[in-house]
Amino acid sequence: MNTDQLIDRLVADVTPVRRLLKPTERAALWTAMALVAVAFGVAWFGIRHDIATAWLEPGVLARIALLASTMWLSIVAAFRLSVPGGETRAFARWWPIALLGVLTAISAAELVAAWAVGAAGSPLRSWTCVRKVAFVGTVPAIVSIVLISRGFAVEPRWTAILGVLAAGAAGALTSELACPIHAPLHVFLWHITPVIVSTAVGALVGTLIVERMLRL
Repeated sequence: MNTDQLIDRLVADVTPVRRLLKPTERAALWTAMALVAVAFGVAWFGIRHDIATAWLEPGVLARIALLASTMWLSIVAAFRLSVPGGETRAFARWWPIALLGVLTAISAAELVAAWAVGAAGSPLRSWTCVRKVAFVGTVPAIVSIVLISRGFAVEPRWTAILGVLAAGAAGALTSELACPIHAPLHVFLWHITPVIVSTAVGALVGTLIVERMLRL
């Protein structure tokens, strides 16, 4: 086979390559989809009956702000890491983890303070909130993994962790908007902890899925 024949054969096998949107553009589309999922979850489970006064509580506002920030920074970092040569600086991927740590610390502090005065509340009625996180977070998690796999994640584990963390934060937003139980023990165990657990489990599964897709 001469050079011309080799070139002709290679050209014949070439398929059109669709240019990916920029990471921030994909993140914006994903966030819009995730917010639709949150709205659907709130519509399905019902908005908390004390929503008018809940906005005045610093703890609720702090959790909503931290969850929304974690969701956005996580998905942006995940999409950047799915593009070779994209954002790989350590602090960019650690920001969402740091915000999750701040959220956990605030909820833990509220729990300790309430426990000291005997107002921590009960851990009962947990399944409903776990179901909210799982119900709303599943679709954004799947979409994030699919979108990530369309790129080339040079660090599949980190990319999957951030993608699933973003989805878990979306699910927890639903709990904050739909759950009327504000007892610190309930919030810590069934609003915050599921995000941490789902991120750990989802990261393992997501890493395997991303790595498998990249080998195809």
